[in-house]
Amino acid sequence: MISQLHSEFNNRVELRDAQDGDACDGLTPQAVAAPRDEEAAHELVAWCGRQKVAFIARGGGSRWHIGARPERFDLLISTEHLNHIIEHDEGNATVQAGAGITIEALDAATRQRGQFVPLDRADARATLGGIVATNRFAADKMKYGAPRDLVVGLHAALSDGRLVKAGSKVVKNVSGYDLNKIFTGSFGSLGLLTQVTLRLRAQSEAVHTYYGTFPDTSAGWGDAVNLAQEIHNGLFDPTSLQLFNDVDGIHVQASFEGSPAAIEIQLSRLPESGQPSGALSFDFTSGWQLRAQLPLLAASEWAQMAMAGGAKVLWEVGNGVVRAAFSETTQSTTLLPLREAAHKSDGFVVIERVPAEWKTPELVWGPARADFPLMKRLKSALDAAHICAPGRFIGGI
Repeated sequence: MISQLHSEFNNRVELRDAQDGDACDGLTPQAVAAPRDEEAAHELVAWCGRQKVAFIARGGGSRWHIGARPERFDLLISTEHLNHIIEHDEGNATVQAGAGITIEALDAATRQRGQFVPLDRADARATLGGIVATNRFAADKMKYGAPRDLVVGLHAALSDGRLVKAGSKVVKNVSGYDLNKIFTGSFGSLGLLTQVTLRLRAQSEAVHTYYGTFPDTSAGWGDAVNLAQEIHNGLFDPTSLQLFNDVDGIHVQASFEGSPAAIEIQLSRLPESGQPSGALSFDFTSGWQLRAQLPLLAASEWAQMAMAGGAKVLWEVGNGVVRAAFSETTQSTTLLPLREAAHKSDGFVVIERVPAEWKTPELVWGPARADFPLMKRLKSALDAAHICAPGRFIGGI
């Protein structure tokens, strides 16, 4: 395949043999291709469509573990060279950049002009395209929104040779279908993201993180939930609000941004803050990992159920998202009861990390949702060749 690609693209696409680290759930591609610019990326995806070469796109690999085991994996397309800022429009508070730029680099550049990228910056490897493709939102979603709320334009290369250009570089653009939302969260199953235009936020004058710590008991959990709900529903304006457990107990973590005076007024209404030694020790890099999206009132009960099964949990109180990490578990004794409990509460569970041999679409994504027929039609319309991460997304599409 490398000789074919070299003959077709010469030096416009960087090529190398695949290594063990390029495998996806035990499947190793024949080669790794990194287009040097958007035009080369567009032509590479079109070539894959003609040749029926199944590819999976990768940015920094920070979300590489999420998804069902692919049906086929012939080529890994890296966006590492699509890493430039194209335009930073300060007046409209937007930035247009290549999909392969890291969120860390993009955020550092925009902060030099008093604005910042309101996306998840926890992993330095994460790229703009990867965050958008997975709709990965940060804890401050409750104030700034998720990628689906923040993307105002994008470019995507399709397997039939088309280059989709959706949205614009300004925030107000409502004509036509909102393809931004269709591609955001599609996990690479529709095409290759090459550019993204994102709305920015102004930097705050001051930032402060508050911690409340409680014993790891039923009463401690109740006190922690009461404090979190007080912050969420009371005279507070937190940027993020989380509740989690670790070796020190149960913690409420709230971040506040704004003027120093406004932050001080809010802190004065809260119990004395501490700094638990385990506050930043929450680990999602190993074991079995679940992400539940639940109605706010059901999230507390689900989190307690996961803790009773031995999980470390992180509840993003303002979003209704609960993440649970197990050192080990089994489908029958832990995973399925948690999924059933979420569904009974009108929520859902995605299993984000699990051994590859377990990774069927049904286990990873759960039962097919009511919108699954529409998703299949979108897949057929935008990836007629069925080569974009085949089998990885909901229902194996």
